[in-house]
Amino acid sequence: MAQQTKLKVNKVNKVLKFVKSRKVKFLVSILFILVIGFNVASTVWSLGTKYFSADYWKRYPVLKQEYLDSQYVNKHPLGWIPDDPVNAYAGGAYVKGVNPVLIAADTPPLGRYLIGISALIFNNENTVNLICVILSLILLYVLSYQIFRSNFLALAPPFLLSFEPILKNQLIYSPLLDIIQLVFILAAFICFNKALNSKKSLLFLFLANVFLGFFISTKFFITGSTIIAAFYLVLLLKKDKRRLLELTLVFPVSIFILLLSYVRALTLGYTLNKFLGIQKWVFLYHKSQLILPFSIWPLILLNKWYVWYGAKPVITDAQWFISWPVVMLLSIITALFGVFKKIKLNENVWVLIAWVILYFAFFSFGQIASRYFVILIPVLYVIALYGIIEIIKVVKK
Repeated sequence: MAQQTKLKVNKVNKVLKFVKSRKVKFLVSILFILVIGFNVASTVWSLGTKYFSADYWKRYPVLKQEYLDSQYVNKHPLGWIPDDPVNAYAGGAYVKGVNPVLIAADTPPLGRYLIGISALIFNNENTVNLICVILSLILLYVLSYQIFRSNFLALAPPFLLSFEPILKNQLIYSPLLDIIQLVFILAAFICFNKALNSKKSLLFLFLANVFLGFFISTKFFITGSTIIAAFYLVLLLKKDKRRLLELTLVFPVSIFILLLSYVRALTLGYTLNKFLGIQKWVFLYHKSQLILPFSIWPLILLNKWYVWYGAKPVITDAQWFISWPVVMLLSIITALFGVFKKIKLNENVWVLIAWVILYFAFFSFGQIASRYFVILIPVLYVIALYGIIEIIKVVKK
């Protein structure tokens, strides 16, 4: 009996050794990359000519008229249009030299300038979103590798994210600004983590703030406060006085980039006071959304979206995926176990946990929509996977 048990244990050990072998990890990594590529390519292919046409400037007059007839211009609009055609028209108008303050000024203009540049180069406004989806998956891998130091594990978050409807919809309802922001926030986190582990910390903190500047120049700038707050929180917890000083020195770079995104308005005679007035208007516009507090939690956990319009106060969101509550709860467990020192928190995961806490705290004060999860879900995947691995290590011990 004892001999049979020993043989079984030996077989199990051989299987585990085979699973952990470099060859298996390499093959699984290749499989991950192929699946990621297939998920992106199949989504793009299913959209027909959306990404393969070169007729933006032929359609530009139609986009302009749709905008002029919409809720953005008229109190009693002839038609209601969503964000993607507005972004498509605004991008073209911006690169033609139109003052960005005059067209859908509810967001800073950088993201729409990138859409316009896409139209100039490819004669297709959607190409920029495809590029940003690919860049986001690559940067998510790089960020994950900083934490896991394993190609196999670092590919897991991009692999899982590639199945997410919320990512695929950034391709389907293109051009949107959220996926552009995802590129910038991931790049900012990568540079910040490099600053923690490099003698050239000032350079990497500078780069982190450059990407932060791009982030706040793309959509509502106040959400960028959660990123810089996370940077400061991590450095304060580390009691890193030198890097705190360096971060303070380079932080104005991000504000300067926001100012530069309005350079066309400034050349048309807008003074600095008017620029500040524009930012105040953007702030007040988004401040009006400070309703339905704590609605972020039922949306991400239960797919209950508390809305401010229509006959039903609570609806479901088609983008919701069962992974959302799973990675959210695993991230909470990871953070709690880390705080109470049940597991060890890698230095490079600190900023992600700090940002998620601040992001949820920020959006707990107002109304939420799933588009704000485009930059959140990828980070939750990384934290959740990290927590699972560390808990397994503790259990083994």
